[in-house]
Amino acid sequence: MPLSPLPLLPTTVIGSYSLPVWLERVRELGAKGALTPEQVDEAHDNAVKSAIKDQELAGVDIITDGELRRETMVNFFSARIHGFDMSGKMKPIGNLDPNIQMLDPIVRDKVRHKGSLGMEKHFKFLKEYTTHGAKVCVTGPQMLAKRATNEYYSSNKELVFDLAGVLNIELKSLVAAGCGFIQIDEPVWVGYPKDMPWLVESFNTLIAGVNAKIALHVCYGNYQLKKLFTGQYAELFPAILETNAHQLSFEFAVSDGVGLELFTQYKTEKEIVAGVIDVKDEKIETPEIVASRIRKALKFIPKEKMYISPDCGMKFMPRARAFGKLKAMVEGTKIVRKELGAE
Repeated sequence: MPLSPLPLLPTTVIGSYSLPVWLERVRELGAKGALTPEQVDEAHDNAVKSAIKDQELAGVDIITDGELRRETMVNFFSARIHGFDMSGKMKPIGNLDPNIQMLDPIVRDKVRHKGSLGMEKHFKFLKEYTTHGAKVCVTGPQMLAKRATNEYYSSNKELVFDLAGVLNIELKSLVAAGCGFIQIDEPVWVGYPKDMPWLVESFNTLIAGVNAKIALHVCYGNYQLKKLFTGQYAELFPAILETNAHQLSFEFAVSDGVGLELFTQYKTEKEIVAGVIDVKDEKIETPEIVASRIRKALKFIPKEKMYISPDCGMKFMPRARAFGKLKAMVEGTKIVRKELGAE
């Protein structure tokens, strides 16, 4: 499904939107049998409709369903792929603070596809209830592997390639359902630059034969709005340019633009999604701050090749803050479009 014509500097989101506390309570009640599966589904539908409405009201050009049907960006996938034991072990997330931990699944068998994850159904719901452009975000195989305790494979590389094969089936199902834009989330690449040669190969295996626009999002981690990795984007270049993604998506607001210079040093025909909203900052940016960040990015990225987004997902922030930041992003983008004669 081709995307509708977009304005200069199209705005989008990274994926997740503010997770309502009430939705977590609904899930707990469903797990206890106090609510029926149909009632839990209705709650998810209402939460997604609400997220869609917020993104539309903010004026975002390409939206998602807020990933509000997913337990986490990892567990939604792991729990539905054969080979994972969801009883889990506590593991640190990232290499900055060992106290930031999550209960991670255990890989006890060869991973394989055991049926639809349901993303195509979720995409169809999204398209039914929005008039805006839409994309689906999929957690990449390296992220799934690193957020698990591997007790079966001889190496994480082997696990990653098997996961790429499993997810490739899902990506093709999304395309068959009409999805024309898929974003792959690999936030942990920054933490493992030495693996880039085979990570690029695994990414290209993941998207082989997938007839859709593909974005690759890489950040510094964002669990509970905290940076998780010490690495820098520069360590991923130029290898990351060998991915077959049409877009590369990075966070630049949190770093005050560090990394933008890479697009002067390394030329590419890929589109670049520039993060201009700092999701780790509790303050809501003004449109003028957003506009200044976009102007800075335009010194390094051609305007015809640039998209605008927040740095990362918005799951862990209050809804009012998330909505305010999206509105500021759109209004700041409009300021720059006008300066460029495109608004």
